[in-house]
Amino acid sequence: MFLRIAMLAPLALAAALPAQFKSLPAKKLPAPAAQSPTAKPQSPAQQLEQLNKEKARLKREIQYVTERVQQAKSLLSAKLVRATPVFKSIDAGKPASAVPIAAPRMQRKFARIGTAEEMNFGGNTAMLMVNGRAISQAAYDQAMNYLRESNPKDTDALRAQRVLFDMIRIEAIASQFIENEGEINLSENLELIDSGKKTFENAAKEFGTVQGATLDGVVEVTRNSILGPYFEYIAFTTEVGKNARPFRTTNGYLVLRVNSYEKGAQAKFDKVVCSAIQFSYSADKKVMKDAQFKVNSGQIDVLVRDQAVLDLLPALFKPAQQRKTPAQQVASQIKELETELEKIGDTNQDRSTAIKAQIATLRETLKSLTQPILQDADAAAANDANAKPLKQAPIKKAPGK
Repeated sequence: MFLRIAMLAPLALAAALPAQFKSLPAKKLPAPAAQSPTAKPQSPAQQLEQLNKEKARLKREIQYVTERVQQAKSLLSAKLVRATPVFKSIDAGKPASAVPIAAPRMQRKFARIGTAEEMNFGGNTAMLMVNGRAISQAAYDQAMNYLRESNPKDTDALRAQRVLFDMIRIEAIASQFIENEGEINLSENLELIDSGKKTFENAAKEFGTVQGATLDGVVEVTRNSILGPYFEYIAFTTEVGKNARPFRTTNGYLVLRVNSYEKGAQAKFDKVVCSAIQFSYSADKKVMKDAQFKVNSGQIDVLVRDQAVLDLLPALFKPAQQRKTPAQQVASQIKELETELEKIGDTNQDRSTAIKAQIATLRETLKSLTQPILQDADAAAANDANAKPLKQAPIKKAPGK
């Protein structure tokens, strides 16, 4: 009985469906929208062009469907084919005990005096050469004169170390980016910035700015700034409302505009408000960090013009001086006093007498320091002369010889 019901159910459903559809009201199709009276009628040529485009589109669709139908069998077989499983090994790495705790020690490179051929840059003798890039005497003098005016109490030796450390870092990092995106961005946007078509605020938000500045590139520059003495020199020597010429920093190319200048009670309290746009050498922070690490670890080639420039360098870039013996220190003091005595002459008799007394005392001290060394050397030579020569053991001959 259940089997008979199952066979008759589809026939009853088929008979009921047409009756149900006949009872439904006929659905009226919407009338086509009337053409807007303002629409411009198309010419026959325009209609023909539109029909040709539609014809070309339909041909492309027909061709695509035809190709898919022809390839249906191969596509289906490719999907159903059973792929061969591929097994790969996994490298679990080294155990923690095998990984070195500390990074390998880097050997520092020290500055040296370059030859005339090495220091020849563009027909002139450069003051320094950093990775093949020259630092001129004029650029060094400009920064030094600025520091002398801003803080007269500092010594020239301290000023020279600040200036040279800043300039060496700038050239060393720039030398690692011969072709870089910062130079490209600078060349493409400099004219827009100078003409005012692109504001400093928008450019700073797009490309970045210097350390300590706001997002729109505004920064206050003071004396002894963390941005370096060369940055200070450019900021304090540019007129208010003017744009400085683009210059290099440790991070990229910089475009600077001076907005205002505030005079302090003393020169060290002066302040300049600037807008700065920095076009970085690379947007990759790891690349920039590696470039700066080479400089901070002394992994750069520095050549100097002469011994006087070598003595001005910061300790990071020049070899450590050998420790002087007590006798050498006393001899150096005697030499300095003799030089001072020559400068004084007969102008200050009391000072001249005091210096002569100091020299006499130091010479006695030097004699007492060198006398034991000479005595020990003479005793060693005498012992060598009186020593009996060692007897050489007889060489035994082999039997039968």
